[in-house]
Amino acid sequence: MFLRLSLLIIYAAIVSLTEGYLAERYPPFIVTSPASGQVFKHGDSIQVTWELVPGTRFPLYGYAAARTAKTVGGLLKSDASKTGSYVKEIDTHLSFLDFSYTWTVDNKTQPGVYRFGIGFFYHEASPTFHITD
Repeated sequence: MFLRLSLLIIYAAIVSLTEGYLAERYPPFIVTSPASGQVFKHGDSIQVTWELVPGTRFPLYGYAAARTAKTVGGLLKSDASKTGSYVKEIDTHLSFLDFSYTWTVDNKTQPGVYRFGIGFFYHEASPTFHITD
């Protein structure tokens, strides 16, 4: 009886933690730059920054590898969903815990309106910005 009760308590604790891990109500972080409407041209450096939302318990789930905190950063269409594909992957080993990343716009990047996304399965994205020739 004691063993069953102990196993039931352990099971309940695991289920509770897993549910919390998978069901964050809000995005765990926000991308704070580049600012909305900024215009960049080929050769410009773009400073991308992000910060954790206060109260976030599990910031990496679906966004970065739990063991290394490495993730993907890339360009998204301006209307991309949280799970939409990147138009262009910029870096596949971006360090989530750096809270900052600098990218130089190369000549292969097509002019257009983009958002910079961070994350490999889900991603949070910056406000829209423009890339011109």
